[in-house]
Amino acid sequence: MPATDVIPMPRRIVPRLDGVPETLLWPLQSRAGITVQDRAFFDDPMAVEILNRIDYDFGRFGPVNHWHAVRSKYSDALIRSYLSVHPQATVLALGEGLETQFWRVDNGQVRWLCVDLPESIALRRQLLPEHPRVQELALSALDPAIFDHVDASRGLFVTAAGLVMYFTAEDTAGLLRRIADHLSGNGSDNGSGIRAEVFFDTIPPWLSRRALKGWKIDKGYVAPPMPFGLSRKGLDDLAGQVPGLEIIAALSYSDAYPERARLIALLAKLPVARNMAPMMIHGRFS
Repeated sequence: MPATDVIPMPRRIVPRLDGVPETLLWPLQSRAGITVQDRAFFDDPMAVEILNRIDYDFGRFGPVNHWHAVRSKYSDALIRSYLSVHPQATVLALGEGLETQFWRVDNGQVRWLCVDLPESIALRRQLLPEHPRVQELALSALDPAIFDHVDASRGLFVTAAGLVMYFTAEDTAGLLRRIADHLSGNGSDNGSGIRAEVFFDTIPPWLSRRALKGWKIDKGYVAPPMPFGLSRKGLDDLAGQVPGLEIIAALSYSDAYPERARLIALLAKLPVARNMAPMMIHGRFS
């Protein structure tokens, strides 16, 4: 082949991230790794492509685990179900990082509003394609200005995967209240049958305490502080601080797909163990 016909390989991108923004690389490793290892369970070829374009030692996070892929698979199912009823809804994806969820659940009508810190959005724009129904905002998820861009008139699904553990309990309750306030002033619950839903995940208080002391994941990588830990006993208290928020389900990772971890799923049925497990929380505003 003549040299002029050689197609150059795309330059690998070095992510200039640290602290909380750097954590967006961890679930990317999980989603890409599980796609390669077990595509029948979770299939995210775009994650594999993105990971291969990044110059980073993903081994710092240790062996590929399936928990982040479980979270993505579970929230994918929730969003698809919501869009089956409200096909032109807006999905507000807070702290989305390098998640490729839009391309996995796109029904051809959904509007997607991706929110993350400026350095995370800058990396995302280097790696993910533009799309006319995807808007990106370089803002903190706690910035009220986000809601100037949210149209909930055709439905709203809010997802905050891997986010609120980096907030405080007060920050998290305040964020949920801002969603509720926006909905009450937006006419999204005006007898039309439209209801907003939310998905987020939490870690238990014992893991929050560990992370505050320095949680070493693997090969020297230490997770950033995670101030907010939530037990099942505290979930009702959180929901009680947010007018109109109803908790539909609060599952452990093993509850969602018990075939992925049969022993853990069995142990998770014990009350003490259930109160100590991370949760994936699905709620609605009514």
